[in-house]
Amino acid sequence: MKDIQKYLSGHKSTVAKTVLFLLIVYCPFFLHLGDLPVRIWDEARLMFNTLQMAENGKWVVTHFDGRPDMWNTKPPLMIWCQLLFLKLIGNQELSFRLPSAIAGFLTSVLLMLVAIRLLKDYWFGLIAVLVLVTANGYVGYHVTRTGDYDALLTLFTTLYAFSFFRFSEKGEQRYLHLFFVGLLLAVLTKSVQGLLFLPALGIYVMINRSLKKLLQNKWLYIDLVVITLVVAGYYLLRESLNPGYVDAVLNNELGGRYLATTENHRHGFSFYLNLLMTDHFGYWFLFVPVGFFTGFFLSEGVLRRLVIFSGLVSVVYLLIISTAGTKLEWYDAPLYPFMAVLVAVVIRKIFTLLSDKQLSGKAVPKLLLPVLFLLFVFFIPYQGIISKVYKPRETNQEQEYYMISHFLQDAVKGDRSVKGHVLSYEGYNVHLRYYTDRLNQQQQQVMLKDTNDLAVGDLVICSQYFTREFIKKKFISEETGSYYNVTIYRIDGIRSKED
Repeated sequence: MKDIQKYLSGHKSTVAKTVLFLLIVYCPFFLHLGDLPVRIWDEARLMFNTLQMAENGKWVVTHFDGRPDMWNTKPPLMIWCQLLFLKLIGNQELSFRLPSAIAGFLTSVLLMLVAIRLLKDYWFGLIAVLVLVTANGYVGYHVTRTGDYDALLTLFTTLYAFSFFRFSEKGEQRYLHLFFVGLLLAVLTKSVQGLLFLPALGIYVMINRSLKKLLQNKWLYIDLVVITLVVAGYYLLRESLNPGYVDAVLNNELGGRYLATTENHRHGFSFYLNLLMTDHFGYWFLFVPVGFFTGFFLSEGVLRRLVIFSGLVSVVYLLIISTAGTKLEWYDAPLYPFMAVLVAVVIRKIFTLLSDKQLSGKAVPKLLLPVLFLLFVFFIPYQGIISKVYKPRETNQEQEYYMISHFLQDAVKGDRSVKGHVLSYEGYNVHLRYYTDRLNQQQQQVMLKDTNDLAVGDLVICSQYFTREFIKKKFISEETGSYYNVTIYRIDGIRSKED
């Protein structure tokens, strides 16, 4: 009977801990995930790649505007994931963002597994997850809340890095295999960027003097050959179907982005460091060096080595992306799980000290003080993230791009009618084409027109200042509606020179 009670007690504890974890991670990743309209650059491009793959059935070569896409040259793993949800739940913003949100969730699960299985410490894992989901750069644009590559990349780089660490600790062969699986998936997600943790892993095996043992492992070479054949097979197959693809990859992803600046994304060496301190990781970043140096004095050998490993991975990766010619805000995404580990070291240490402190009165639960401490530390950061995802708002700068997207998104939902209207938007407009295509599928008959092609009789939706001024100067027109910076004009005639 006592054994049964002990089992049920342990089972209830496991369920409670699992529910607590799920409650913490659900809102940052999934709450109102499909509310914001399509983002203008990469998300819109990937969505069109996915939609055209669904239409043409060509799974190897991604297409844009009916032609092989030679600008976005990444392998199609992310596109395949989006295609799956497109088939499951239909054409909506949520379908294209779920792979990123699920990747964020699974990355959190990985942190918990490292803590529980390697450190035997649930609370360490939960603290690390709390740090991760309150990192502004992780729960936001281009990572876990939009349909881009970086959350999926972060999942696989985290998987292969921690698998490598586990293999170096225990020598269990399955973790070496898992390392190569993660490495393969990272490369198939974002090509060369999936390899950028390897220098840090090479340094680590030299530091812990396990390089010789690793090199003597036959599976290192067998697995390496297998993933090399898979990756090479994909690139050769795509080159055969899409001649010139390999040259485009070499120019865009190797020489183009790392050695030179593309698309004016030039920033100084401290670009990522400043982002992490001021916005992406915020005040958690202050704990990172403290956690790293604290790790050297820990009595627990596994935790000490995990801290050294996480610090090494963070520093080396940060140096690599900081010396690249092209710098984009979201390239620091793979850092977050490892920096979360470093922050968790400090907070867990205080948590432990408080849990060991005896309070007067036997009726006081042992975890009361440490749990109150966690609430104190995480309440404001977590509340900030919930506010960010519960009612997502456009910044003043974003309104210039996206209020017209909100206008069209409302039309798709049936909240307003734009039947027979013309949309005039100069420049890159893929994020708007997504909505005009959906409106036309609903028989709304919305046409995209260049400003110079506008004509008498058009009902014109526009949001750009120069388009409004062009219409006022060239045409006799009447404003029939407005929404923030969006204006609707009815063109009644052409102004004469005298006008």
